[in-house]
Amino acid sequence: MIDRRGFLGAAGAGAIGLAAGMPRARARAATSAGATVDVLLDEPIGRIRPEIYSHFTEHIGGVIYDGIWVGPDSKVENVGGIRKQLVDYMKRLGKVAIRWPGGCFADIYHWRDGIGPVEKRPRRFGRWREVTEPNTFGTHEFMRFCRLCGDEPYFAANVGAGDPTEFQHWVEYCNAPAGSTTLADERVANGDRDPFKVAYWGVGNESWGCGGKFTPEDYCKEYRRFTEWVPEYGVKLKLVAAGPNGNDLDWTRRFLAKWLDGARAPLHAFAAHYYCGTTGHALEFSVDQWYEMLHKGNYMETLVRDQWAAMGEFDRERRVKLIIDEWGAWHPEGTGINPNHQFEQMGCLRDALVAALTLDVFNRHADKIDMANVAQLINNIHSLFLADGDRFVCTPNFHVFEMYRPHHGATSVRVEAQAPGVSFKAGDREESIFRVAGSASKGEGKAVTLTLVHSHASEPLEAEIRLKGAQAASVRKVVLTHEELNAHNTFDAPDVVAPVASATDLNGGAFRVVLDPASVTRLDVTLA
Repeated sequence: MIDRRGFLGAAGAGAIGLAAGMPRARARAATSAGATVDVLLDEPIGRIRPEIYSHFTEHIGGVIYDGIWVGPDSKVENVGGIRKQLVDYMKRLGKVAIRWPGGCFADIYHWRDGIGPVEKRPRRFGRWREVTEPNTFGTHEFMRFCRLCGDEPYFAANVGAGDPTEFQHWVEYCNAPAGSTTLADERVANGDRDPFKVAYWGVGNESWGCGGKFTPEDYCKEYRRFTEWVPEYGVKLKLVAAGPNGNDLDWTRRFLAKWLDGARAPLHAFAAHYYCGTTGHALEFSVDQWYEMLHKGNYMETLVRDQWAAMGEFDRERRVKLIIDEWGAWHPEGTGINPNHQFEQMGCLRDALVAALTLDVFNRHADKIDMANVAQLINNIHSLFLADGDRFVCTPNFHVFEMYRPHHGATSVRVEAQAPGVSFKAGDREESIFRVAGSASKGEGKAVTLTLVHSHASEPLEAEIRLKGAQAASVRKVVLTHEELNAHNTFDAPDVVAPVASATDLNGGAFRVVLDPASVTRLDVTLA
């Protein structure tokens, strides 16, 4: 473990404003003051769609095989081959959406390879490296996983190596009523009489890169071809175009200009991807790198604002929503639990704060964002779970998603946080990051949820919470933090980083809360 005191020796006291050698007790008692958080309950932003808290699963490394799918004959407890423990924890996160089968894998995936008797399914090249894709886990298995979890499916279609007919036949196979078409009858013969009723369909993936290396104009032409005459069968389809790499405004503008050129294709949402990358290593980093990682994660705020503004230049009626269907930190290899789990990494407290501040960004822009999918669910980057055989553990990211569940379906309201920034060095540059940021929502009845990320690595902070036009009758506090900045959960120590809930005696229109260093805090407010 790397503790905050150890960081000071390596990074210098100036990085976090503590005197060298200052005892931890004194440092933690030296609570900074002057922070205020105004919760403007009379300024609604929009409904927070639960889909903002969605997930991404790809046929890569240990995500599908060993993560989700263990097989019906496995010694691991399973439901028809699907890891039961994973399903049990997924149910705790509420009804969201799950994206599948990729990612880059989607653009070489032919859906017919994954239906019918398992022993007759073809074995293919696994795309990411020279491994065999057995196609044991296909459309029916994925739908079973979604149903067990109570989640909605979000399919990614093959544009890079597929064609419009293949895509449209997949929609028909999934959604056509039994007896209506030959493809519907085939689905019934393969075990599912009832239609899957899949609404979300991504038309390609990263079409600027692994999805075909298209120009925006050429991809838009393909998008039009793929989305013309798609059968609905009573399902209002939500067709999603592949958006830019990060905050590439040129891609966005060129795609949408072509989209308007002559004939608009049906377009429900535009999907950007943003990985905030890494600073240092998954479990080894300096205090400056702690701040730099959070700073890079917080760039999501700029991306959402910039992309939404550019989209509005072409869609003045705001019919097209923004989706972020891949996001998260991405660290160097070296902390994976199984060498066959490609890109697997250990998630620590720092990743949890990246997740929390990102979800707060999405909440604050609830009027713009239709869905967001953290990458990826299990045994990969920024994962909520790690599994290897019969061993299983929740990462700190899982706890953040569960902590934020009260926001689901609630109305986002404006929050104004005022606090001194925190300075740090990124290479040779002097930078600063927010001290406190968060989001708030108004739920049913008198429930208000406020979530706050406190970025300071070592000092607590006293913040005055001010409810505009309302009084709190009671306040419950839930905190996720740890003494070590790189604290993480393992198979042998699964509860190292876990939230702690406590009642408080706080009430009134304004009250003071002490925020722990390096923490995520949820305040459950019941209004008078």
